Amino acid sequence: MALYSSINLFFINLFTIMVPRWLTPPFAYLTALIFYCVTGEQRRGIRANLRVVLGRRNVERTVFSSYCHYARNWTDIMRMIRLRGERLQAMIGRRSDPRPMEEALANKTGAILISPHFGNWELGGLGLADLGYRITVLTFREPDDKVTDQRRMVREERGIGVIYVDRDDPSPLAIIEAVNALRRNEILCLIGDRDGSSNSVTVDFFGKPTDLPAGAAYLALATGAPIIPVFVPLEQGRYATLMEEPIYVAARPGDNRAAVRDAVQQMASVFERYIRNYPDQWYTYFDYWQN
Repeated sequence: MALYSSINLFFINLFTIMVPRWLTPPFAYLTALIFYCVTGEQRRGIRANLRVVLGRRNVERTVFSSYCHYARNWTDIMRMIRLRGERLQAMIGRRSDPRPMEEALANKTGAILISPHFGNWELGGLGLADLGYRITVLTFREPDDKVTDQRRMVREERGIGVIYVDRDDPSPLAIIEAVNALRRNEILCLIGDRDGSSNSVTVDFFGKPTDLPAGAAYLALATGAPIIPVFVPLEQGRYATLMEEPIYVAARPGDNRAAVRDAVQQMASVFERYIRNYPDQWYTYFDYWQN
């Protein structure tokens, strides 16, 4: 059973129109309970992942908590696409210092913001665009074309550019567009915890050799833009927007691959720290290391 489809998003959107946000938690709990019971394959996947993350067998409470957070996450996403200005910013509580991003923009290199499938990553991009930053998202198309179209429309309405990467097409056009966005001193946003192409490197992730996408590191190498890990976890009903220290990728004559691998390893280490702190907000509903 698909957790993420145009039909599900239609009903989530309808729910957010009819029900105020303060009443969301009990409905999210009920929805999570239903999906927890009927999505056996996804439940087994997240269970296997959390056993690796937490280093123990008994993770069922965290598995169910993940379903609850995921339900709340999507109700908030469908709610926030209708919000602007103060009402949108009110969904954000704790904010870290944006200095790494501001320094990159002051240096005219652009900035690469990267996150795992963690927390409400969509709010991060919408929130920055709402504050006037120039944002471009580098992403794959969704399996459901209606979801792809809906997300593109929401982003374009906010002035957010979208660059699609085709998993089956080795054409460099998307990368050229991404480089151009950085050279225009824009903020490039992408997800970095799932490998979707042959352009990956093997690093240590939770003590296991893991292929992670290397696109962000190659873009940083080509443009001088820093890679800045960012996270948007739910904390006491509002979202924190957290920005880590920048990762720079310097050319190594004859061994740029090693420079890229080191940068991806640094990203993986930062991802680990946040996922361990918020294990029920890393949304990987498949056996991550088996697949």
